[in-house]
Amino acid sequence: MPEGKLVSIIMPAYNGEKYLKQAIECVLDQSYQNWELIIVDDGSTDNTANIIGTFSDSRIHYSFQENRGEAAARNTGMGQMNGEYMAFLDADDLYLPNALDDMVSYLDEHPQYGSVFSDGYICDQQGKHLMRLTEVRPGIFTGNILNSLVITPSVVTVPVCTMTRTSSVRKYDMHFDTENNLIGTDWDFWIRLAVNENFGYLDKITCKYRIHQTNITRVYGEEKRRKDYLYCRMKIFHSTWFTALLIHTKELFFIDLLTNALSGNIEQQQKILDSDQFSSLPSYIQCNIWRIVGIDVLQTGHSLDDVRQCLLKSNLINPDDKKTRFLLSSLRVGYTFTLLWVNLWRGWLKVINKLNLKSNSKAVYLQKLLEVQ
Repeated sequence: MPEGKLVSIIMPAYNGEKYLKQAIECVLDQSYQNWELIIVDDGSTDNTANIIGTFSDSRIHYSFQENRGEAAARNTGMGQMNGEYMAFLDADDLYLPNALDDMVSYLDEHPQYGSVFSDGYICDQQGKHLMRLTEVRPGIFTGNILNSLVITPSVVTVPVCTMTRTSSVRKYDMHFDTENNLIGTDWDFWIRLAVNENFGYLDKITCKYRIHQTNITRVYGEEKRRKDYLYCRMKIFHSTWFTALLIHTKELFFIDLLTNALSGNIEQQQKILDSDQFSSLPSYIQCNIWRIVGIDVLQTGHSLDDVRQCLLKSNLINPDDKKTRFLLSSLRVGYTFTLLWVNLWRGWLKVINKLNLKSNSKAVYLQKLLEVQ
């Protein structure tokens, strides 16, 4: 019998014949050998089943289901797992030989953490290293990472760099959301786990995450991505724990929700701005966000009356806010002048934020928000 706790590796596979053999082999090559590999074929029509059939290792378990998406395939795999630890390996990603050994050791030595995430490589289709996962993270956050994770999925990044206690998964009935949420399921999963569990960070490279033209985020169109993104954001907005988030987190969350997920949708923006959750923010933050929404309304081509109403609301909350007063004054000159001034202003802010990006975590978050507006 192999030593150590059993690790259940969940691998969803859909038409994955190009990389699947490598993915299975990287599990077989692990220095840590007490694992089970649960491969869920999500309705593949290529050679996926035949490739899996070439492996005779009894630790590899295969099941087929009609195509229901990656999230549903992961849920199926999680329903079959027997291990004390759970890991995710997509059919186009790779573990380094030390991956399971290092992550198991970390969780064994740190019982205070329900999950661990590590460093890794981001690679192209040929496996060439492009950058490290740490290079896209806003920083390394451990313990209670909920507030950081609500702002950006880059805190954890990708499932292949993680390992989680199955006791935590079962205790909090964790599963991947399959309703209207093909994109963003990982982020949503980690957020819900972070509500109840602390996360640890393993400062070792354990995996290779492959970027190619059939990644799920590239296959689906912009409208689908935006719809799913809004769905994930609204789940947080309506959660029972939303009010417990830090003020700074809620500020950035509302800016993102209103001027990214809901940009141009003035009716939905108004509903959020009229909500109890928004009204509970300090007045200076409400003033700032009303002004930012007014700028979004301006840039998305709505009437000057709509823009003016947002700015007047901002001014009513804080009559001394110079930015809002200037914008209200500029509207008297005309739409074109105000829009030109706003574009110049935001261009300058982007430059400043880029200069501070590496040394200021708040600038990282703001930069991410500015880039999608």
